Formats: sequence, structure tokens, C-alpha cells
Amino acid sequence: MDLSKLSTGDKITGGSGILLLLFSFFPWLGFSYAGFSESRSAWTFTLCWLAVILGVALVVLTVLKAMGTELPALGSITWNQVALGIAIVAAAFILIKIITGPGTGGVDLSGTGVDKERKIGIFLGFLASLGLVAGTFLNVKEAGEMPGKPAGGTPPTA
Repeated sequence: MDLSKLSTGDKITGGSGILLLLFSFFPWLGFSYAGFSESRSAWTFTLCWLAVILGVALVVLTVLKAMGTELPALGSITWNQVALGIAIVAAAFILIKIITGPGTGGVDLSGTGVDKERKIGIFLGFLASLGLVAGTFLNVKEAGEMPGKPAGGTPPTA
């Protein structure tokens, strides 16, 4: 494995994916009532564990790059663009869970004194997912693969 083959974006992506996996074992969401608190990791909530799996997939892509593995062509899109899409989806999944909080199984908790809580893990996980987006965006930008960019590098004149 040759780490010199990795761009800055690859290093950010790989590090962020590893951190996301690490943070997935922290408390992410929970409930509290009258001094009692219960919290769960990312692995308890579907959107959260899907985001972690997507982050791990991006780490695998980064490792494949470092190993010099040639990936198959995807047609009109590139692997960097796919990675950016995956990173955006992972960050969106975590953001959705930050906004909605833990599910209640259809039970209405209003007026009961039970509070839904967001724990430190979900915020650290979201920051790591933003690192995934930043790293993959750097790769797309550095490779000149931004969507809507005209082929050949020179924009048409009017």
C-alpha cells in the first residue's frame, strides 16, 4: 500500500470514514425522564448505521486507491463523483436523524416529561460525515470532474 498515491482529499476521506466508524460506538440518541437517561449508539438507528456503512465503503475506496487497484469504468460518471454522492447521502442521513431525534415507535410523548436527546456521538458523527463530503469534493474538484464543467476546459463563447 502506497500512501503517496493518495491526494489530500483521499486522506481526509479515509480519516473521516475511520472517525465515523469510531464515533458510531459512542452514545448517539436517547431518552431521559426524571433523572433516568437511556442512550444508544448509531448501530441502533437505521439511518445512522446506513451512514456509517457508507462511510466505511468510502474508506474501502480510499484503500483501493492506495493499493493502486484499477476500478472499472462507470461510463459518463467517475468514481470520484460516485464517492461524493455517497458522502452527501451519509451526511444527509445523519442530519435527518439529528433533526428528528430517536423514534418513539408511534407513541406520543408530549406532556409525559420524557425528553428525546441527541448525544455527543451524533454530532461527532455528523462532523466526520462532513469530512467525507469535504474530502470527496476535493477529489472531484482536483480531478476537474465537477458536474456541468464543459469538456475540453474552455467554455464556449457567445
